[in-house]
Amino acid sequence: MKKSLLIMACLGFLVAVFESTPVMAQGLKKHKIVIPRNSVFVLNYFGARDAGIYRKHGIDLEIDARPFKGFAASLPAKATLATTYPGTAAIARINKGMDMVVIGGGLTVMQEVFVLKNSPFKTISDLRGKKFASWSTGAGAFKATRAAIIDGFGINVLKDTNFVQAAAPALFKLLGRGDVDSMFNISSLTIAAASEPDKYRSIFAPNDYWKKKTGNPIVWSAPIVAWRSWVEEDRARAKSFVAATHESFEWLRKSENLDAAVKKYGKLAAVKNQAQADTYRKWLKERKIYLARWDRETRRKQWDFLKMAQKHGVLGKLPDMEKHGLILE
Repeated sequence: MKKSLLIMACLGFLVAVFESTPVMAQGLKKHKIVIPRNSVFVLNYFGARDAGIYRKHGIDLEIDARPFKGFAASLPAKATLATTYPGTAAIARINKGMDMVVIGGGLTVMQEVFVLKNSPFKTISDLRGKKFASWSTGAGAFKATRAAIIDGFGINVLKDTNFVQAAAPALFKLLGRGDVDSMFNISSLTIAAASEPDKYRSIFAPNDYWKKKTGNPIVWSAPIVAWRSWVEEDRARAKSFVAATHESFEWLRKSENLDAAVKKYGKLAAVKNQAQADTYRKWLKERKIYLARWDRETRRKQWDFLKMAQKHGVLGKLPDMEKHGLILE
């Protein structure tokens, strides 16, 4: 009798387990993001998703990693309704009537201006009238850097240098041959340059400049941006997505998590060797990458940066902070 009762109890437990699994899955809220390949976002999003961080926050995350142009087109085209997105590009979209909102922190302006190690240039001031190269003039990081350089040195790189625009990988060749005097590159190639100090030297880090001046990093490389309609449809889902994404940034700062993410997704993130992985490790620990908070004080300070960029003519009109910088409380 006792044996049969024990068997029935075990069967009942197994039924409960199998029945609870789909219920838990049904409780997750699906969300698709689009991110750029060859970027640190590959590491935090895929890695944290695999580690269960998004499921812990109730999010069933689908990740679509695309070339940068496809990524840049994704949010305006509503291929995703909320993701980390170039901040100043989002401001421009908002000014054109797209009802988007900034709802969280994101990638800081981790890009830096590099010259060859043996070049004579010591500061940005030395580049006046020289060949300054970048992969883009419209990327959030470039606009933020352009504003910081004007603010700190009175140099508009589009007017006061012989500006050169070229594809990101080509910038290394141009700099190496001496065809340009400096380069400002995408995030993964910034890491590539920083990982070879015998060849390249940084002469300006916009994030360091702004932190020294104000105590704050610059998040406008890619904060979390969403369509307002998506937020209003389910505010709890939006809050959970932001919380999970902020946690993914902090998750990647731990060496063992970075190692796991690089091992599985390093190729997609363009991490090509151990020196680059170690540079990510160092910069993550130094908090040169990611701003993992979005509260009223953070929002105000980030809007202060936008006001500075507007003052220097880098940005046009600014969207209302209360309307387009949402705090999901």
